Amino acid sequence: MNDTLPKYTLPKFSESPIDQIGQFEDILREAGNKGVINVPPNSDAETYNIESQRIRLQTIAERLYLLGYLRNKIKPNKIDKKLEEIREAVFVFQKDANLKKDHWVGNKTWYALDELVSFESEFTYDQWFVNDSIKPEVQTAMHRAIQLRLWCLGLHSKQPRKKFDLLKKASLFKFGKILKIFLIKDKHFSPGFNFETIKILFDQDILTNAIVKRSSPNKKSFLLQLSDQNKEGDHKLANRYIVNSAKIELWLLGFKVDIDGKDDFIISNKSDLYKAIIDYYQQFENFDKATAKKLAVTITPDLFVGIGAANDIDDAFDLDDASEEIAKNISNPEQINKAWAYIKTKGMRLWDGLKRVWRWIKMTTKKVSLFIQNNVFKGFFRYTSKAYKIIKQGMKEVVKSIQIYLKGHMNTSEVQFYFSKDMDTTTYFSKDISSEDAELGLQKLLKQSKAFRLGCRMIGFLLGLIIKLATNFIGWTRLLFSLLKGYKELRLLYLDLKALAIG
Repeated sequence: MNDTLPKYTLPKFSESPIDQIGQFEDILREAGNKGVINVPPNSDAETYNIESQRIRLQTIAERLYLLGYLRNKIKPNKIDKKLEEIREAVFVFQKDANLKKDHWVGNKTWYALDELVSFESEFTYDQWFVNDSIKPEVQTAMHRAIQLRLWCLGLHSKQPRKKFDLLKKASLFKFGKILKIFLIKDKHFSPGFNFETIKILFDQDILTNAIVKRSSPNKKSFLLQLSDQNKEGDHKLANRYIVNSAKIELWLLGFKVDIDGKDDFIISNKSDLYKAIIDYYQQFENFDKATAKKLAVTITPDLFVGIGAANDIDDAFDLDDASEEIAKNISNPEQINKAWAYIKTKGMRLWDGLKRVWRWIKMTTKKVSLFIQNNVFKGFFRYTSKAYKIIKQGMKEVVKSIQIYLKGHMNTSEVQFYFSKDMDTTTYFSKDISSEDAELGLQKLLKQSKAFRLGCRMIGFLLGLIIKLATNFIGWTRLLFSLLKGYKELRLLYLDLKALAIG
């Protein structure tokens, strides 16, 4: 195994948008070659190529383990010795998820794993449901995912194991109580293995925001809707659920926290959870260390209020990206090496948590970007946002071209072009025009036409993504991977566009 880190060149930023596109080209090319970042493979051989797919294989193995398809968790440094075991687990998962049983992880298998395990991906309804119920042919995979999610939230005693039986409706009893305690559903709602129940269970935003809404006015306690029959039991269940929801949110933000389903609402000052909460308050909420330590001894609404505020940010991935601000803070080789070394150890951290961190980037300032530079998100965001920047530049060219056509004419000193509504062009040359001036005028028209075509192709790429979103809800991770896969094509269009700008 080649453990050397990608080569890099420090970026030089300018104010020109066209020059800002692709600043990390050399870094990213090397990162792809080393398997730090990558696009989905196209074959069995590519899936299990340890040099180029190591990070992705770590994620696949971890997700298969969490769903119970692997008996033991595979350490990152053992991945290359466990490829056959992973292949067999992939095959069984494909069988349970009604996918093509080919042992390798292409787009469909990757996204199925992502939807069942990730805390931030939406379901592709037609893959898993029919008439608002789980499809019989995918029951085993979905029931494994339901048990995993219940366990993560502290509502089931164990995560799925290799030997697995379908869940009984009683396994949703505690979750049903949580829905009532936090007023997510009224007392008449009966949870079941249907789309309505499972959508809530797998939507961490809904669950977290419900906890935020149950905060007392002074944010020091939770206002719970406890039953008359068993208030003490309800309170204990709610505490367990709250602390495990906090672990999930902190984990998604990149902190070292075990998602373990344990009831540790009163927190040990030697635990990773205690350290993570202190770091959260200091790095994200700007609290001093003494205040952060005081707040970290137990879970209070303060923790969820800040997270809830970020979760209220619009999820739309707009054209304004903050990755340049983050990249500016990475100014020496040591920081870059540290970022790559961190990424290589994280596996799932490359994909889970992107939505949460992006929200914080959009609502806060430099302090959060400094935190993020030491985490996985810098490289991934930079890579995908480059595709958006290219599309943005294409939009500018199309808008500029349309403005010229709407104006009805374009002039040089010796040549005039007039455009009809159907875009036919009439050209007028000065009586004594030289051949050189005529050539310059025609070249201007050709450049204008080519820029318009290139811009349309870039926008066409974006429209293709929008159509996919409209016809098949593909989720956050899938959108990012669509950009990753299309980046090479967009990059070539950009180079043509840049050549026009320079020429």
